[in-house]
Amino acid sequence: MIVVADSGPLHYLILLEHVDLLRRFHGQVLVPDLVAGELTMVGAPEIVREWMANPPMWVEVRPVTADAISLITDDLDPGERAAIALAETVAADLLLIDEAAGRAEARRRRLRVTGTLGVLRAGAEQGVVNLPEARATQAHDLLS
Repeated sequence: MIVVADSGPLHYLILLEHVDLLRRFHGQVLVPDLVAGELTMVGAPEIVREWMANPPMWVEVRPVTADAISLITDDLDPGERAAIALAETVAADLLLIDEAAGRAEARRRRLRVTGTLGVLRAGAEQGVVNLPEARATQAHDLLS
């Protein structure tokens, strides 16, 4: 299965300490170079920056050409555009994206999508994620 990830799901799954669900469910995840750049920017949480600076073996950062990105509506941010472009280029089976406009554009292009909540729900269905605990952790992290 070919899976491409935008920054949102990676960001939140790292913060919630459930990013390994992606390896468990999908094996390998492709990340556009622009998305990797977003996750390592100074404004990103340190744990997210560190994770993306040294990603696990099951994460592959891929370059996306400006030509491919230019075919995606400029109403989206560059990372979303790159994720959709990469998903189309590699004929991905699944695109991980949270933003409503990005999801709508991906669906319009006949890409299958899920997001952070979909990954967590799958984890809960398999008994490896306690959703109330994940929400409490997220609330604590947001308030810290």
